[in-house]
Amino acid sequence: MAATIEIIDALAARLQARLPSLAVEYFPERPAEYRLNHPAGALLVSYLGSQFAAPVDAGIVAQPRTVKLSVTVVLRQLNGRTGAVAVLDDVRRALVGYRLPDCRKLQAAGERFLGQTAGLWQYAVDFTALAMQVEEDDTADSPVLSQVNHEEQA
Repeated sequence: MAATIEIIDALAARLQARLPSLAVEYFPERPAEYRLNHPAGALLVSYLGSQFAAPVDAGIVAQPRTVKLSVTVVLRQLNGRTGAVAVLDDVRRALVGYRLPDCRKLQAAGERFLGQTAGLWQYAVDFTALAMQVEEDDTADSPVLSQVNHEEQA
């Protein structure tokens, strides 16, 4: 089962591979202090959280998990082929249907205009992926298989 950071890293790597003309960064810890250093723009990847469904009856704790991720598009241009609106389409094309580690394929969940400040246009596009949260097995408490005997049936 992939850790959350592995899922986020895979999302960032996919964006970097598919949209190399933009910077791909993690969403800043201090958004108000964020400074765009790239000449065109950046894609900021963030983890929005997860929702967990009731456990599946399997003798262990196994819960369906909906992982929620977001990509904030920060560009210096709004319209045109390299503007924020076009990049939203590029981000969706790069991610919808992409399979993150130990997840089902990504689905688009929504997008919204965040605003324009100091010549920077910002939109967020959100995605979800289904995964499974499974308890870690403590094998120290379980009997260990130490011998296997094969018998032929006559």
